[in-house]
Amino acid sequence: MKKLLLLFHLAFCSITLIACQSHMEESTLLDSVSDISISKSNGYGGLNENYSVSINQSKDISTFNGILKNAKRVNRKVDVNNEKPDYDILVRYENGETHGLHLVLGNEGEESIVMHIGHEKNGFNVSSEDTKVLKSIIDIQ
Repeated sequence: MKKLLLLFHLAFCSITLIACQSHMEESTLLDSVSDISISKSNGYGGLNENYSVSINQSKDISTFNGILKNAKRVNRKVDVNNEKPDYDILVRYENGETHGLHLVLGNEGEESIVMHIGHEKNGFNVSSEDTKVLKSIIDIQ
């Protein structure tokens, strides 16, 4: 009986650990995004609400979501006092919910980094190819 209980406990713990490992490996937007607003960032932890770009066409929203889905999770050190992201992104959903992202936009041929506001140490690397697409969506030359 003890062996059976121990085996059950071990199996339960293993399943729990495996499930936790796969959490947040990719960053995607939830379904039903109504629009995405982008502004120059004033720094980590907040969201600049003076938006210069609004994305509301389903094609661009789908492309943006695809870029996030392709992004790879990275843990990184962030000096929130001396560094700042390039852009703040507000994602609005049809149900009224929102969430904010920071974007450190790479130069040509470089990767970019997307982070959820408040979770800056857990970023997502965006490939250099997707960075080029991001720049075209944001309309940066």
